[in-house]
Amino acid sequence: MKKIYSIFLLFSVVFLTACYDDKGNYDYKDINEIKISFDGEGFLSKTFGEVLELKPTFNIDLSQNPDRYTYLWKLNDETREGWDQPTFKWKIDEVVQHGNISLEVTDKQTGVVYMERVTLEVVGVYENRCSWMILSDVGGKSQLSYFNTLEYDENADTIIASRLILDVYGIANNGAELGSGPIALQEHFREKIEWSENIVGNICVFQESGAVDLSGVSFEKEIDMVEAFDGGVYPKEGIVLHPGTFMDWVDVVTDQEGQLYSRLKVTSTVYNSDYFLHTPLCCEGESEPLRNCTVIHGYYRSNRTGYNFIYDGENKRLLYVTNGGTNRDSELLGAGRISKLPACGENDDINAIIPLDNMKGYELLKATMFGFGYPNYGVALLLKEEATDKIFLERVKFKGSGGNPTIVEICKDEVMGLPGIPTVSTMPLSGPEYMFFAVGKDVYYMDFNNTQNPVVLYKSFNANIVAMNAESATYYGAHMAVGLENGEFYVLFIYGAKNLSEEEKVLYPKNGMAYPEEERMGRIVDIQYKQLDHWNY
Repeated sequence: MKKIYSIFLLFSVVFLTACYDDKGNYDYKDINEIKISFDGEGFLSKTFGEVLELKPTFNIDLSQNPDRYTYLWKLNDETREGWDQPTFKWKIDEVVQHGNISLEVTDKQTGVVYMERVTLEVVGVYENRCSWMILSDVGGKSQLSYFNTLEYDENADTIIASRLILDVYGIANNGAELGSGPIALQEHFREKIEWSENIVGNICVFQESGAVDLSGVSFEKEIDMVEAFDGGVYPKEGIVLHPGTFMDWVDVVTDQEGQLYSRLKVTSTVYNSDYFLHTPLCCEGESEPLRNCTVIHGYYRSNRTGYNFIYDGENKRLLYVTNGGTNRDSELLGAGRISKLPACGENDDINAIIPLDNMKGYELLKATMFGFGYPNYGVALLLKEEATDKIFLERVKFKGSGGNPTIVEICKDEVMGLPGIPTVSTMPLSGPEYMFFAVGKDVYYMDFNNTQNPVVLYKSFNANIVAMNAESATYYGAHMAVGLENGEFYVLFIYGAKNLSEEEKVLYPKNGMAYPEEERMGRIVDIQYKQLDHWNY
């Protein structure tokens, strides 16, 4: 047995040695594994009409044997004529959501196919992120303009390329005029039909000549808002619509007297379905229509809140309107349900705050919603004490959804150090650390981490500031647009405001404060960040 085992072992060694020696008899040098890369690009965000050019990098030089390899580029697994070259070049002619560009390299000698891909998003001309819409008055006529960032260096926080398009409404509507007497802009959304659908909000332009609703993709006019009222007419002559809240199921707008009108929609996936009622709204349990109301311009999303807030200027109190709520026991069937809020939360010291159900003695200067979920969700009220002219900021944090807000905490702070009454103010949406105020030509900020300190001068301009709007993107909130009464438009960097040098603050125009004369746009009235997705209202 041992003899047989020894012979077998000897045979195995000889066989393995022969195989090892024989390995060098085969030519493996033509079998090369090809690795493809795109200069570190994993995600491409482009705009309709741009030229996309990709030059792949390989781990070996394929050009030394050009007849051996073929190339095939695909967009979402579909190719086109001419997409068979080593370099990919395409003048983008379609909007792409959740897409990818792939390259397949085939080694004809071995038949092996090598593939790599990059994720691609192509947005419409007016769908770029970090963009603002600007409403201005040019000789009494309304003009809508659009600013967007084409290329941004996130490491240096610098706008590399941008574009300002004046009169986008005229461009999109064959030279038609928008209207006259501009008042304000409001972006609003419908619900998605499919979870993967990308919703670009419509743009409602409020003006004395009549509000109009525009496509947020093209800025083409969709309807005159009077058509959204029952019978295609306003409840009475002379009504001028002002902003409200566009929720999924209930929309509310105001008129110049601060009265409220609502519509209950049968579908939440269509813009401007159904009609606004002619009967102005009352607060629940009251019979007199509300007057002098302001719907707080905010960041509504029904599946997180189910309500939006209203300041009742007639009675100096804070109310809320529910999404889908109706006064079904009254004659106002289909009207949005408006309810009262208590004076404060159960843990608040009522002597240390301004009660929400009775703000008598104070003038509301500005109200805005902030945050996108507890504990960073609430309403900021900028109030002037009428007896002393002192300015106070009251931040009200809420929790609760389904139309049932609960006050968590109210923080009241005096805004100290302002040289006058602020005419404009704004704050970022996501976890705001600062609030910004405009007094004359100057912008100041209040640091929420040091509310006992006076405000700090942030930036001075060469004309009075008439509009400011902080970026409302939920993930960053690092930019703020500023509009002047002389038609100049600026983009400021505001993230970590107290630590920034003067050189870091102005991102647009690129040459700092030397404003291009051809880019002035009359007297700026309102600026709104173009949100692009279904996060607000």
